[in-house]
Order: sequence, then C-alpha cells, then structure tokens
Amino acid sequence: MKPSDNQLKEAFETLGFFEYKSLKSKEIPFSHDVYLQCERNTCGQFGKNHACPSETSSESERKNRILSFDDAYIISIKVPFRSKEDIENSGSILKEKLNLLRKNFPDQSVAVLGVGPCTLCESCTAPQGGPCRFPDKTQYSMEGCGIDVVKLSKQKEMTYNAGTGNMVFFATVLY
Repeated sequence: MKPSDNQLKEAFETLGFFEYKSLKSKEIPFSHDVYLQCERNTCGQFGKNHACPSETSSESERKNRILSFDDAYIISIKVPFRSKEDIENSGSILKEKLNLLRKNFPDQSVAVLGVGPCTLCESCTAPQGGPCRFPDKTQYSMEGCGIDVVKLSKQKEMTYNAGTGNMVFFATVLY
C-alpha cells in the first residue's frame, strides 16, 4: 500500500523536517562519480555494513531499486553546529528522525534513504562476510546509491547552505 502525499507531509511536519519537495523518482540525478566516492571509502564505512557499495549490490541494482518507486520526496533537517557536542550529536539527530519516519509507515511501500551507513542492526554481519539479516529493510544512503545530492537539492531549490553555525542533511523518501 502506498501512502498519500498528505500522510507523508504530515509526518515530515510532525517530525520537524526543515524542507521537503516532491518529485518523480525518474527525476533523481544519479552520478557514477558519487557512487565511486563510496567505493573509495571517503566516509570510512566501506565494507562495514551491507548498505555500502559491495559485491552483493551493484550500482545499477541500486539505481533500479530506486526507480522501481514512482514518487519521491527529498527532505532535509537543519542542525545547529555551535559546539563540539552539536557536531557529535548531529548524526544521531538525523538517524532518530529517519527511524521515526520509517516507523510511521511500517506496512506501506516506503523506502527512506539517508546519509552514511545502515544502522538497522546493532552489529552488522558485513565485516565478517555474512549475509544481511534484513535485506528488505537495508537502510541505503543516498550517495551509496549514486544520487547526486547537491544537484538534486539545487534542482528542487532547497537550502543547501543554511548559514554560519548550521548544517543541512538530506534524505530521500521513495513511495
């Protein structure tokens, strides 16, 4: 079952997302260079979880998974960066909001792509070469799927630079 736009917008507003813009999944810009950044391990997570590019999921498979959904939203949160504590907590703030968003649509055809590694399991089987415990629930990153987040945010006229002392993080909701 597919959620309505109103259900999604209500969830975005209730959870305090900064901006959200609708689009068709076929409008999402993909970049092989962005995908390769993950393979180059620029974030330090390559091979540590099943959401990072791996032998079990090719670039084209990830792109096709995204394009199997008709509609999407790009959403963002704005996080203050005024102290070392703010910087350390920013990842957990985004993780918490995205997990709460996922819980709003447990039985509906919704996929939420965030930033960074999958955090579904406390300890991932990827480093030991084991299979993913929940392959249908893997939390892929936008960049790990080759989405050009900068281009997409500009294409949808969203705030990318929120000014001094603030950082904007993006996610994509597919439905």
